[in-house]
Amino acid sequence: MSTLSFLAVELVFLGATHFLGGPPWTVIGMIAFIAQVFIGVRLESVAVLLPSLLWLALFRVSGDRELFFPYTMYLASHVALGFSQRNVWLASLGGGGLVAAFMAIRVLQNATERVLAVELIVAVAILAFALVAHAWSRKQAVSDAAIVAGASLLAYASLSI
Repeated sequence: MSTLSFLAVELVFLGATHFLGGPPWTVIGMIAFIAQVFIGVRLESVAVLLPSLLWLALFRVSGDRELFFPYTMYLASHVALGFSQRNVWLASLGGGGLVAAFMAIRVLQNATERVLAVELIVAVAILAFALVAHAWSRKQAVSDAAIVAGASLLAYASLSI
């Protein structure tokens, strides 16, 4: 994927997140795209980022602000899997960085301590699940996409906790 194509996709992605979701959605998306630069700009990897926008579309249709969590976990698990090609610690830091940004945003949104604790525990468990699943997978774009989607769906299911 050329640099110009990557920048065009990034601008459209971030524009959509800002227009449809606002700054919190854009910040998380921006961190994921910055991480992508360090992971490596490959078409299949960038293509796996794009379905995260389905959570944004569902948010716009439903008005359910909680969908910000599965969106974040989609991108956090994608970043973690991308960095796992190098080592598990870098993967944990990459995915954890997105979770840390999410937690900071939730603090700014005045989430209660109990809610923050549950979100953090669930986020860490989901990232661990994604990394274990990746270690056992074929490490192909299709399996990565399935793991990232699964992590995101786990985050959605956890909203009932």
